[in-house]
Amino acid sequence: MANTIQLEEGGPVVVGVDGSPASLVAARFGVAEAHRFGTMVRLVHVVPDYIAMAPMYPLPPDELTDAGRVMLRELLDELGPIDPEVRVQRVVRRGSRVAALTSDARGARLLVVGSDRRPVTARLLTGNTSTGVAASAASPVVAVPETWDPDRSTGVVVVGIKRPTRVTELFGEAFAVAHARGARLVVMHAWKLPSEYDDIVAGRTSREQWDARARTELEGPLAEWREAYPEVEVEVRTIHDQPAHALVAVSAEADELVLLRRAHGIPAAAHLGSTARAVLREAQCPVRIVPPGHVVALPGLSLEDSGTMRK
Repeated sequence: MANTIQLEEGGPVVVGVDGSPASLVAARFGVAEAHRFGTMVRLVHVVPDYIAMAPMYPLPPDELTDAGRVMLRELLDELGPIDPEVRVQRVVRRGSRVAALTSDARGARLLVVGSDRRPVTARLLTGNTSTGVAASAASPVVAVPETWDPDRSTGVVVVGIKRPTRVTELFGEAFAVAHARGARLVVMHAWKLPSEYDDIVAGRTSREQWDARARTELEGPLAEWREAYPEVEVEVRTIHDQPAHALVAVSAEADELVLLRRAHGIPAAAHLGSTARAVLREAQCPVRIVPPGHVVALPGLSLEDSGTMRK
């Protein structure tokens, strides 16, 4: 973890929009988050530096920028009335979508994008924006599926835990989100060995023993967050299942899934890990990816320059 950690709690909620139905629901989610955390929302549309067209008829960059401004105005019309307490800013950028959005989201509370569910063949030239920003942004990223319904609420936030030793970033964000939503927090750990070992090992050591060990290891890191957020109901759930499959299944009962991004990996998309990529692609609810080193302070605490939390 870096020596100096900056909190993004007061920063804007940045929403990447491209005119698609998924970006409309992402904008609805972003506006709701901005209202929930008492901050502004910035709607960002990124136009490319060029569009591959016939050489005899190139499309001037200024025309693309003007079209982007029109798209943002139409998006606001589709969103309908927005709470006057939420200030809305519209921005048109030029360049690579992933690079422009991650740059714009530096210091942001959150970056929100529509979840790109198109088949791989449809993304050969444009890439996958939701995976790209989730793999590289310095702020948490929420990918919102096109099917998300803003009027549906289960009152549940799920945080997926791989290892109890790397949970500070996850618990900080997950408890803050559950508190802001007034939701119950489900702390879920799913485990399953590769098929050639699972039956043998799980048969020799009862699943109850594995589950009890996981719960014990999680309760220690959970203690300070339970104390800091006494109003957040917490359920610890251990499941004998492949993690991606278990998380996608539980997404049907959740308002949001919270996962941690890997601290290293090449290429950039590998930072997410196979589980996070699968969940981004298949989950039925918005998925929040927390970058390593992101810290939300415990209520009543502040971060000093040394990077340690003090009263």
